[in-house]
Amino acid sequence: MRRRTRDRSCYACHLRRGQDNFDRMKAGIAPIVTRNRNSHLDLLRRQKAEREGQGTTRTFGAITATRWPTGRLEVHFPNGTSTPDLAKAMPAKAIWQAAQRVPDLWEALVWAGWY
Repeated sequence: MRRRTRDRSCYACHLRRGQDNFDRMKAGIAPIVTRNRNSHLDLLRRQKAEREGQGTTRTFGAITATRWPTGRLEVHFPNGTSTPDLAKAMPAKAIWQAAQRVPDLWEALVWAGWY
């Protein structure tokens, strides 16, 4: 069972927000949040669009890239491997080095707005 705080956030999330929020919670004041209502609704809209498969796919030579509304970049390589999220699959330095070696990947990254 997860411990909850007064603002109904999980205890770990509450700890990550910092000591100031504990003082606010003791005083019965709402915590400081990192995202406003419009930003949260926009994120939900993007996640829904991604679930519905509204990504944009384009082929660059032998590489096929799909840009999703949440900013995720899915890349299919010619050897049959694919990465559902390139940012999570490789560190930024490794992506940069791979893009310098493979011009098709560089074109896909520029198209996606990464470089």
